[in-house]
Amino acid sequence: MPSRVVTALVGLFALAAALPPISGAAARSAAPTFSNPVIAGQFADPTVLRDGDVYYLSVTSRAWAPIFPLFRSRDLVNWERLPAAMARPPAWASAPFWAPELVRWDGETRIYFTARPQRDIHAPCIGVARAASPDGPYRDLGRPLLCPPDGAIDAFVARDEHDNPYLLYRRFAGEGGIWAQQLSADGLRVTGPERLLIAVAPGDDGVVEGPAVIARDGAFFLTFAARNCCKPPCDYVQAIARSDRLLGPYVRAPRLALAGTPRARCPGHGTPVDDPLGGGWFLHHAVLADDPVNARRNVFLEPLRWGLDGWPVLGDAGRPLLRAPGPPGFAFRAPLRQTPDLNAPSLDVGWEWPWNRPARASQRDGRITLGGQPRGAVLARQVAGRMVRAEVRTTARGCVPGLAAVQGDEHAGEAIGVERLADGRLRAWRGRAGAGAGRTLATVTPPAGAVRATPTLALTVRDSRLVRLSVRAGGRTYRIGGAFATPPKRRVVRLALTCRGPRTAQARFERLRISG
Repeated sequence: MPSRVVTALVGLFALAAALPPISGAAARSAAPTFSNPVIAGQFADPTVLRDGDVYYLSVTSRAWAPIFPLFRSRDLVNWERLPAAMARPPAWASAPFWAPELVRWDGETRIYFTARPQRDIHAPCIGVARAASPDGPYRDLGRPLLCPPDGAIDAFVARDEHDNPYLLYRRFAGEGGIWAQQLSADGLRVTGPERLLIAVAPGDDGVVEGPAVIARDGAFFLTFAARNCCKPPCDYVQAIARSDRLLGPYVRAPRLALAGTPRARCPGHGTPVDDPLGGGWFLHHAVLADDPVNARRNVFLEPLRWGLDGWPVLGDAGRPLLRAPGPPGFAFRAPLRQTPDLNAPSLDVGWEWPWNRPARASQRDGRITLGGQPRGAVLARQVAGRMVRAEVRTTARGCVPGLAAVQGDEHAGEAIGVERLADGRLRAWRGRAGAGAGRTLATVTPPAGAVRATPTLALTVRDSRLVRLSVRAGGRTYRIGGAFATPPKRRVVRLALTCRGPRTAQARFERLRISG
């Protein structure tokens, strides 16, 4: 039976219902406290599932693979990254892959997700993948679950007052809105007609999406996002409506459930979860103040309490919290490490590649080996920080090895990179990662002694948009050009190792260091 609807518990949670919304002062005085975001980076549309005293979370992967990153936590604050839900995309689907929703159903775990079908990329569909346990691996059904003519996105599974399962989703085009359709007993087919639950209202700027349901005391609270999530300037918000029946009619709350602040902008598309003691929490994404182009939608955690008027209250009276008392089990924030362990027996799970160009990569004895691709193999990972520096020593057999700063998610990102050509020249380039040589920005020809030396490629990224490239070889450092800027509306999100050459070629990377 599906259990994604968050059911309010008695005891401590009932006591919390009588409490006023948490205030900023209360958040600062309580201990231990955590700080938002709990997962920093481009991790949009978080979904969370509690399995006993362990939480699992997944997020949008868009044009990157493996598909749908997975995380695990015991306190909702410290998250361990796991292997992604699906190593390769479903055969019927193409990028982008977004809005996963974790669901428990009859002893197994499922991800209901959005992807574009290869037969019609303009009308996204909802699919489903299944696993024996929340940490996967997940196997796709082999076909879409729902593919209406106007497209469907942002799936959520809920049960009505008669225990019938329903699939909630946003209609992608046409009149939009949030709709519901009954699911079969096994949850693998949709049956019956569509029902409109939430129509687009004048203040929604044409968009309502990302539904989630909280069932409490015989009522259904349907929370959803509205307005512009992504293109700057964004104005995303979280709204909520209430009904005595899952299928409505719904009455919207007199205020927004969550609205942005200058330091945490555009909050929305979240999922509620209860902790083992009955406390309520809400995970969503938001953009930080130093990110004017919305390059990173970070994962935020908010307390979910109940106001005296019977409506849920998120964060600090409807504003995202930057600090708050932690959930049960939280004691301290573990430090984050940007450089992967190259001495581990296998590749770090944070490595990614373009969804339709899988990287042939392995790790052994402190080295990463990356197989060539004629248009450029790409092995990337997310980075964060005002000043990020990366360097790696490389050798190659038959390909041009490189290091690149990758911008954005669309089409797996534009990039600015450095590579060492077969004749020893050092080349700076700009173009799409994994889409050929790109446009040459500058070249440097080192002296003969340096040409024969094993090079260390390096790049520095300042404020996520100014990229400086250099190569160290033969005891000297060679700067290649000046500071190359990303386009005004793009920011560096990932660093990538590259290998441009035939599939028989290889590049080896060692002594990788990332700081920021």
